Amino acid sequence: MDLRVLKTFEACVRLGHFLKAAEELQYAPSTVTLQIQRLETDLGVTLFVRDGKRVIVTEAGRWLHHEASALLKLIGSMRQTVSDIAAGDNGSVRFAAIEPIASQQLATVIADFCKNRPKVELTMEVSGSRSIAERVQAGELDFGVCSAPSANLLLEFEPLIEERLGVLLNTNHPLADRDSITTDDLAGLTVLVKESTCIYRELWEMAVYPTGQNAFSCIEVGSIFVIQQMVKAQLGVGIVPIYNGLEQTGSLVIRPFADPNPVVTIGIAYKNKNFLGKAALLLMNAIRGIREPKPTLPTA
Repeated sequence: MDLRVLKTFEACVRLGHFLKAAEELQYAPSTVTLQIQRLETDLGVTLFVRDGKRVIVTEAGRWLHHEASALLKLIGSMRQTVSDIAAGDNGSVRFAAIEPIASQQLATVIADFCKNRPKVELTMEVSGSRSIAERVQAGELDFGVCSAPSANLLLEFEPLIEERLGVLLNTNHPLADRDSITTDDLAGLTVLVKESTCIYRELWEMAVYPTGQNAFSCIEVGSIFVIQQMVKAQLGVGIVPIYNGLEQTGSLVIRPFADPNPVVTIGIAYKNKNFLGKAALLLMNAIRGIREPKPTLPTA
């Protein structure tokens, strides 16, 4: 009992005539007759009773037709789904990104992707760079948007953008009118920083605040959004990457550090492209669209 025979049987029942089934399937009439005879022999039952040129389905044939129709429909759906997955129009993608690039740059990219491929089951998580890289290496995520992973994780890394660290200030703060901020300017202030595993906290400690001297009071806050709200409430200043979207007209501004000007590279980390589905590859390609354009060289 193969699928071709079941398809022939279904057509015979639906059309009520072997000849019409042969025409629809583009078979010779003798082929249809032979297939039905083999099916009846295989099952040990009579599926049709002839009535002149027409054929009438037996009770066993009606039951088989019901089951065969459902099976053929399921197989058709399976074929379509597999085809859609191969084209990137179905399947699943699971990835993670750090903040604030997740909300400031990726949100619209993800929204457009989901609109264009509504059948793809997408899961987007927001986490820290270290955790993202480890989960990509473990196969729990297809890819991640984060800082460069540790070399011992053996991940591929494609740089996207360079983020610079700045100081988030309430517009009423005395430093808000400065073009840039020095570390000495922060002396005596309350400084809001991310958790110790965050790349921005690491960058702050390595490049801006390497001595660790207690020149100011630090408060550890696990969310850039919360830092934003606390600065808005005039509780200190925040150490954040420079994004216009974090500023608020009349309330918040970001000023860069004067010297040094710490930079971190953010990109796409993945294990092996050959193991990724088409949908994941398409989403990665869409995310590459946020990459900073390279400056054009003057022509001679």
